[in-house]
Amino acid sequence: MKEITYSLREKYYNSNLFYDKLSSFTKNIEKDIDYTCGKYIKNYMNFLDKNHVENMRTELEYYMEILMIGVLWKNYINRAVNLKIVPKNILIFLSHLRNLENIKTYVDKNRGIMETIFLNKEDNKIANTNTGNFKKLIGYLEATGDFKEEIKRLKNWEEYFKIKNDKEIKEIISLSLQLETIFERKAKVELGIYTKRVNDFLTLADEKYKYREDYISCIKSEVEYHFNMVGAEIMNNAYKDQFIEAKEKRLLLPACMRAQDEKKCKARKTDEGYICNHCTNSCNVNKYDKLGKEYNFQVYIIPHESNITTNTNFKYGDIGIIGVACVTNLISGGFKAKSLGFVPQCVFLDYCGCRAHWHESGIITDINEDKLLSTLGINKNRYI
Repeated sequence: MKEITYSLREKYYNSNLFYDKLSSFTKNIEKDIDYTCGKYIKNYMNFLDKNHVENMRTELEYYMEILMIGVLWKNYINRAVNLKIVPKNILIFLSHLRNLENIKTYVDKNRGIMETIFLNKEDNKIANTNTGNFKKLIGYLEATGDFKEEIKRLKNWEEYFKIKNDKEIKEIISLSLQLETIFERKAKVELGIYTKRVNDFLTLADEKYKYREDYISCIKSEVEYHFNMVGAEIMNNAYKDQFIEAKEKRLLLPACMRAQDEKKCKARKTDEGYICNHCTNSCNVNKYDKLGKEYNFQVYIIPHESNITTNTNFKYGDIGIIGVACVTNLISGGFKAKSLGFVPQCVFLDYCGCRAHWHESGIITDINEDKLLSTLGINKNRYI
């Protein structure tokens, strides 16, 4: 199966039109969120601040979270309420074991079997909007192993719900679902052209990905693609000024952008990631590494979001990173980067194509150079 799920270029040479559309669409969605849930978000922020639950973030990020609740509830709650405690706990345990390289292959094989059997059971019943089911949703997401950063934020909302009565909790979750309905309808019109292959892919992928460890992560719905697009734009807007002011800039590129496979690539391993050795002129990593030398940013190849780490002592604001990934993976990577003390920005892969998840033989992926330079604050393109 050689299908890819999305393309930000569609019929054009580059993805400039996509980024224009995304910018204007996100501004409209922010207005919808403020109108629908604004007072609840402000109340939630007051709770976090008053109780010192976390270091306060920007209001826009909490806007994103209330939409996230609606999207995740809509897509996973019926599976969550049907997930039994024992398989849930086993899957959570196995997701932690994946960090042990010597048994990762064995763990992934067993996770794939269990994910297929236990994480895809659902019915058509309407789940009650209460704290019990909210907790089950968090448990389900933990079992998938794919929503670690999102779960941290949902658990803060769970704490907030403890001081609310049943009526207030129901109202907040119900409003997040109303917001999701508005968002899904509008996103389909404005962004659907870039994700029109998703549903065809899902029809074929249900059988293709059965018993694989990436079973759940690869069969995400179209609205989840659109949410990650808007979420990344919100995150970029929230941290752009801080990123521009950062002393050091880093660009983190996925391995699927290399011209050579893992065995032939001559990149050098460091504590922060792999550094290009310029072994292949046509390589996209090589191209952006040369651009980095021209504009004073460091390029690293990061095989997976879980590889985003640092052994350097620094203060928040010192290092800004631009994370590059598939649409469905970029939000969690941005969340993680922020939790490690980096100032995050996001640039999407223009299309997916890695052999590990999306394409049988693999397609060399690329990004929008105009968008990259504008993110860096470089006055060379139309986005400034």
